[in-house]
Amino acid sequence: MTRVIALVDLDDTLFQTLRKCPPDLPADRLTPLGFARDGSPLSYATPRQMQFLEWLADTTHLVPVTARSLDALRRARIPFRAAVCAHGGVVLDDSGQVDMDWAATIADRAAPFASQLAGLAEAIRRRARDRGIAVNARVLVEDALPLYTVAKHEDADAAALFAVVDAAVPSLPKGWTDHRNGNNVALTPPYLGKAHAVAYILPGLRARFPDAPVIGIGDSRTDAPFMGLCDFAMMPTRSQLAGGMFHAD
Repeated sequence: MTRVIALVDLDDTLFQTLRKCPPDLPADRLTPLGFARDGSPLSYATPRQMQFLEWLADTTHLVPVTARSLDALRRARIPFRAAVCAHGGVVLDDSGQVDMDWAATIADRAAPFASQLAGLAEAIRRRARDRGIAVNARVLVEDALPLYTVAKHEDADAAALFAVVDAAVPSLPKGWTDHRNGNNVALTPPYLGKAHAVAYILPGLRARFPDAPVIGIGDSRTDAPFMGLCDFAMMPTRSQLAGGMFHAD
Protein backbone atom coordinates (compact mmCIF):
# COMPACT_ATOMS: atom_id res chain seq x y z
CA MET A 1 0.00 0.00 0.00
CA THR A 2 1.33 3.41 -0.97
CA ARG A 3 1.31 5.64 2.09
CA VAL A 4 3.11 8.70 0.67
CA ILE A 5 3.66 10.20 -2.78
CA ALA A 6 7.02 11.96 -3.16
CA LEU A 7 7.60 14.35 -6.06
CA VAL A 8 11.36 14.89 -5.94
CA ASP A 9 13.80 17.17 -7.72
CA LEU A 10 17.16 15.52 -8.45
CA ASP A 11 20.16 17.83 -8.99
CA ASP A 12 21.25 19.61 -5.80
CA THR A 13 18.53 17.74 -3.91
CA LEU A 14 19.40 14.03 -4.13
CA PHE A 15 22.87 14.51 -5.64
CA GLN A 16 25.19 17.20 -7.01
CA THR A 17 28.43 17.72 -8.90
CA LEU A 18 31.68 16.86 -7.16
CA ARG A 19 32.58 20.51 -6.55
CA LYS A 20 29.29 21.01 -4.68
CA CYS A 21 29.86 18.04 -2.35
CA PRO A 22 31.01 18.78 1.22
CA PRO A 23 34.76 19.44 1.07
CA ASP A 24 35.41 17.47 4.25
CA LEU A 25 33.80 14.29 2.89
CA PRO A 26 36.30 11.81 1.39
CA ALA A 27 35.66 10.98 -2.26
CA ASP A 28 35.44 7.27 -1.49
CA ARG A 29 32.32 7.94 0.57
CA LEU A 30 30.46 9.49 -2.36
CA THR A 31 28.18 7.44 -4.60
CA PRO A 32 28.01 8.38 -8.30
CA LEU A 33 24.40 8.62 -9.44
CA GLY A 34 24.49 10.87 -12.54
CA PHE A 35 26.56 9.97 -15.58
CA ALA A 36 27.69 11.46 -18.89
CA ARG A 37 26.92 9.78 -22.19
CA ASP A 38 30.34 8.10 -22.15
CA GLY A 39 29.57 6.59 -18.74
CA SER A 40 31.82 8.85 -16.69
CA PRO A 41 30.34 10.06 -13.37
CA LEU A 42 29.10 13.63 -13.16
CA SER A 43 26.97 13.77 -10.02
CA TYR A 44 27.40 12.24 -6.59
CA ALA A 45 25.32 11.55 -3.50
CA THR A 46 26.62 11.84 0.03
CA PRO A 47 25.95 8.98 2.48
CA ARG A 48 23.06 10.93 3.97
CA GLN A 49 21.58 11.60 0.56
CA MET A 50 21.88 7.89 -0.23
CA GLN A 51 20.05 7.01 2.99
CA PHE A 52 17.36 9.55 2.12
CA LEU A 53 17.00 8.17 -1.41
CA GLU A 54 16.77 4.60 -0.13
CA TRP A 55 14.12 5.67 2.38
CA LEU A 56 12.11 7.36 -0.37
CA ALA A 57 12.43 4.33 -2.65
CA ASP A 58 11.33 1.95 0.11
CA THR A 59 8.46 3.94 1.60
CA THR A 60 6.97 6.23 -1.07
CA HIS A 61 5.64 6.33 -4.59
CA LEU A 62 8.68 8.18 -5.92
CA VAL A 63 8.30 10.48 -8.94
CA PRO A 64 11.33 12.51 -10.08
CA VAL A 65 10.48 16.09 -11.07
CA THR A 66 13.57 17.43 -12.79
CA ALA A 67 14.90 20.01 -15.20
CA ARG A 68 17.03 17.26 -16.75
CA SER A 69 16.36 16.18 -20.31
CA LEU A 70 14.87 12.74 -20.78
CA ASP A 71 18.25 11.43 -21.88
CA ALA A 72 19.98 12.85 -18.80
CA LEU A 73 17.25 11.50 -16.51
CA ARG A 74 17.74 8.02 -17.90
CA ARG A 75 21.46 8.32 -17.12
CA ALA A 76 20.67 8.87 -13.41
CA ARG A 77 20.81 5.70 -11.34
CA ILE A 78 17.72 6.20 -9.25
CA PRO A 79 14.58 4.04 -9.01
CA PHE A 80 11.67 5.45 -10.98
CA ARG A 81 9.02 4.72 -13.58
CA ALA A 82 6.80 7.79 -13.78
CA ALA A 83 8.63 11.12 -13.98
CA VAL A 84 8.51 14.76 -14.99
CA CYS A 85 11.59 16.03 -16.83
CA ALA A 86 12.85 18.80 -19.14
CA HIS A 87 11.41 21.51 -16.88
CA GLY A 88 7.99 19.88 -17.27
CA GLY A 89 8.20 19.47 -21.04
CA VAL A 90 8.09 15.67 -20.81
CA VAL A 91 6.00 13.39 -18.60
CA LEU A 92 6.63 9.66 -18.29
CA ASP A 93 3.78 7.36 -17.28
CA ASP A 94 4.04 4.43 -14.87
CA SER A 95 5.45 2.22 -17.62
CA GLY A 96 8.29 4.68 -18.19
CA GLN A 97 6.92 5.70 -21.58
CA VAL A 98 6.29 9.25 -22.77
CA ASP A 99 2.77 10.44 -21.96
CA MET A 100 1.51 11.23 -25.44
CA ASP A 101 -1.43 13.38 -24.30
CA TRP A 102 0.95 15.70 -22.45
CA ALA A 103 3.36 15.61 -25.38
CA ALA A 104 0.58 16.78 -27.71
CA THR A 105 -0.34 19.57 -25.30
CA ILE A 106 3.26 20.75 -25.09
CA ALA A 107 3.70 20.57 -28.86
CA ASP A 108 0.72 22.89 -29.39
CA ARG A 109 1.98 25.35 -26.79
CA ALA A 110 5.61 25.29 -27.91
CA ALA A 111 5.20 26.02 -31.60
CA PRO A 112 4.99 29.84 -31.33
CA PHE A 113 8.22 30.08 -29.29
CA ALA A 114 10.71 28.13 -31.41
CA SER A 115 12.24 31.13 -33.16
CA GLN A 116 12.54 33.10 -29.91
CA LEU A 117 14.39 30.23 -28.23
CA ALA A 118 16.84 29.99 -31.13
CA GLY A 119 17.35 33.75 -31.08
CA LEU A 120 18.15 33.74 -27.37
CA ALA A 121 20.72 30.96 -27.80
CA GLU A 122 22.39 32.78 -30.69
CA ALA A 123 22.48 36.07 -28.77
CA ILE A 124 24.24 34.37 -25.84
CA ARG A 125 26.74 32.60 -28.10
CA ARG A 126 27.49 35.83 -29.96
CA ARG A 127 28.07 37.80 -26.77
CA ALA A 128 30.29 35.02 -25.40
CA ARG A 129 32.40 35.06 -28.59
CA ASP A 130 32.72 38.84 -28.46
CA ARG A 131 34.00 38.64 -24.88
CA GLY A 132 36.18 35.58 -25.42
CA ILE A 133 34.28 33.65 -22.75
CA ALA A 134 33.72 29.89 -23.00
CA VAL A 135 29.94 29.77 -22.74
CA ASN A 136 27.81 27.29 -24.66
CA ALA A 137 24.15 28.01 -25.37
CA ARG A 138 21.64 25.81 -27.13
CA VAL A 139 17.96 25.03 -27.37
CA LEU A 140 16.97 21.92 -25.44
CA VAL A 141 15.04 19.72 -27.86
CA GLU A 142 12.92 16.69 -26.96
CA ASP A 143 11.52 14.55 -29.78
CA ALA A 144 12.24 17.34 -32.30
CA LEU A 145 10.38 19.85 -30.11
CA PRO A 146 12.33 22.94 -28.93
CA LEU A 147 11.51 23.54 -25.26
CA TYR A 148 13.89 26.04 -23.67
CA THR A 149 17.27 27.74 -24.03
CA VAL A 150 20.07 26.55 -21.77
CA ALA A 151 23.54 28.06 -21.26
CA LYS A 152 26.57 26.74 -19.38
CA HIS A 153 30.19 27.82 -18.91
CA GLU A 154 32.73 25.24 -20.06
CA ASP A 155 34.80 25.68 -16.88
CA ALA A 156 31.83 26.11 -14.54
CA ASP A 157 32.51 29.82 -13.97
CA ALA A 158 29.00 30.83 -12.93
CA ALA A 159 29.85 34.54 -12.52
CA ALA A 160 31.18 34.75 -16.08
CA LEU A 161 28.19 32.80 -17.36
CA PHE A 162 25.70 35.12 -15.67
CA ALA A 163 27.53 38.21 -16.95
CA VAL A 164 27.32 36.96 -20.54
CA VAL A 165 23.63 36.11 -20.24
CA ASP A 166 22.83 39.45 -18.60
CA ALA A 167 24.56 41.28 -21.44
CA ALA A 168 23.00 39.17 -24.18
CA VAL A 169 19.49 39.01 -22.68
CA PRO A 170 18.94 42.11 -20.52
CA SER A 171 15.24 41.28 -20.21
CA LEU A 172 12.81 38.53 -21.11
CA PRO A 173 9.26 38.79 -22.42
CA LYS A 174 6.49 38.75 -19.84
CA GLY A 175 5.85 35.34 -18.38
CA TRP A 176 9.26 33.89 -19.21
CA THR A 177 11.51 32.48 -16.45
CA ASP A 178 15.25 32.99 -16.03
CA HIS A 179 16.30 30.04 -13.90
CA ARG A 180 19.85 30.14 -12.48
CA ASN A 181 21.39 27.57 -10.20
CA GLY A 182 25.13 26.95 -10.22
CA ASN A 183 26.66 26.74 -13.69
CA ASN A 184 23.31 26.66 -15.42
CA VAL A 185 20.95 29.21 -16.92
CA ALA A 186 17.64 28.05 -18.37
CA LEU A 187 15.37 30.52 -20.16
CA THR A 188 11.91 29.00 -20.28
CA PRO A 189 8.77 30.25 -22.06
CA PRO A 190 5.53 30.82 -20.15
CA TYR A 191 3.89 27.48 -20.92
CA LEU A 192 6.83 25.47 -19.58
CA GLY A 193 7.47 24.64 -15.94
CA LYS A 194 7.52 21.78 -13.49
CA ALA A 195 4.33 23.09 -11.84
CA HIS A 196 2.34 22.78 -15.09
CA ALA A 197 3.33 19.13 -15.46
CA VAL A 198 2.76 18.36 -11.78
CA ALA A 199 -0.72 19.91 -12.01
CA TYR A 200 -1.34 17.53 -14.91
CA ILE A 201 -0.24 14.34 -13.09
CA LEU A 202 -1.56 15.11 -9.59
CA PRO A 203 -5.26 14.33 -10.22
CA GLY A 204 -4.36 10.84 -11.41
CA LEU A 205 -2.06 10.23 -8.45
CA ARG A 206 -4.67 11.44 -5.97
CA ALA A 207 -7.33 9.23 -7.61
CA ARG A 208 -5.07 6.17 -7.29
CA PHE A 209 -3.89 6.97 -3.77
CA PRO A 210 -6.67 9.13 -2.29
CA ASP A 211 -5.41 9.13 1.29
CA ALA A 212 -1.69 9.43 0.55
CA PRO A 213 -0.15 12.82 1.36
CA VAL A 214 1.95 14.35 -1.40
CA ILE A 215 5.40 15.69 -0.48
CA GLY A 216 7.19 18.06 -2.85
CA ILE A 217 10.97 18.06 -2.44
CA GLY A 218 13.30 20.52 -4.19
CA ASP A 219 16.19 22.94 -3.81
CA SER A 220 15.64 25.89 -6.16
CA ARG A 221 13.23 28.77 -6.44
CA THR A 222 11.79 27.28 -9.62
CA ASP A 223 10.87 24.17 -7.60
CA ALA A 224 8.68 26.22 -5.25
CA PRO A 225 5.62 26.39 -7.57
CA PHE A 226 5.35 22.62 -7.94
CA MET A 227 6.08 22.11 -4.25
CA GLY A 228 3.24 24.50 -3.49
CA LEU A 229 0.80 22.13 -5.20
CA CYS A 230 1.69 19.39 -2.72
CA ASP A 231 0.46 18.79 0.83
CA PHE A 232 3.93 19.16 2.34
CA ALA A 233 7.23 20.63 1.14
CA MET A 234 10.84 19.71 1.94
CA MET A 235 14.13 21.29 0.94
CA PRO A 236 17.83 20.87 1.67
CA THR A 237 18.77 23.37 4.35
CA ARG A 238 21.75 24.59 2.31
CA SER A 239 20.02 25.34 -0.95
CA GLN A 240 18.92 28.20 -3.14
CA LEU A 241 15.34 27.85 -1.97
CA ALA A 242 16.22 27.77 1.71
CA GLY A 243 18.48 30.79 1.35
CA GLY A 244 19.68 31.95 4.75
CA MET A 245 16.53 31.07 6.68
CA PHE A 246 18.21 28.34 8.75
CA HIS A 247 21.46 30.16 9.51
CA ALA A 248 22.26 32.86 12.02
CA ASP A 249 23.45 36.25 10.78
